Amino acid sequence: MSMEMATESMEIITMSVDKFQANKNYEAAAQLIKTTMDKKFGASWHCAIGEGFGFDITYQSKNMVYVYYGQIGVLCYKC
Repeated sequence: MSMEMATESMEIITMSVDKFQANKNYEAAAQLIKTTMDKKFGASWHCAIGEGFGFDITYQSKNMVYVYYGQIGVLCYKC
């Protein structure tokens, strides 16, 4: 993932989580991240948000972001 794409992805993730964090609406945050990433970087992005989860996925090279924002884990990938 290029530095510019990584920076934009982090901005999208932090904005979305901040918007829905107060009422813990992770589903709405994941949907907002997915639709924004689809518009910005092309289709087929997937997003999972939650506390304490693991994953095993297949993704396109250089198209995966996995970060923790506070205690919330955010996984975005393009397949």
